[in-house]
Amino acid sequence: MNIADKNLKEKYTEEIKEADINFSTLSEKEGTATAFIKYAGDDVVMLRDKKFPLLGKKELEDYYNARPDDGSKLTWYPLKAEAAESGEIGYSFGNWEYKTHDTTFYGNYVSVWKRNVNGEWKYILDGGVSTPKPEEKD
Repeated sequence: MNIADKNLKEKYTEEIKEADINFSTLSEKEGTATAFIKYAGDDVVMLRDKKFPLLGKKELEDYYNARPDDGSKLTWYPLKAEAAESGEIGYSFGNWEYKTHDTTFYGNYVSVWKRNVNGEWKYILDGGVSTPKPEEKD
């Protein structure tokens, strides 16, 4: 890989991190449904614990539109992201936190991102698992 390719790969990786952070910020401010629908690619696959996956944006929209907004908040932050040299696809993974009225849950997630024809990064595969609360790092 030459210097120009390395710089492009780093640029694409930073774009994925930024998209992931903006995705989480939207989830916190406007709700999980709004964020997950806005950032989903048309052929999205969402893996769910102990349930069948959601396949395609229509299923994802139907799922989120049928859920009442109970005021709980889902946020996350990427620990790592990487893009292909081509800038067409990449991934991010990190920790998530889900706050309900009386409980906070924690976990890890992974998202696969694809750049659409407009140059926007959309997640095309998303899944997560529950974990204990992450340890604070000094």
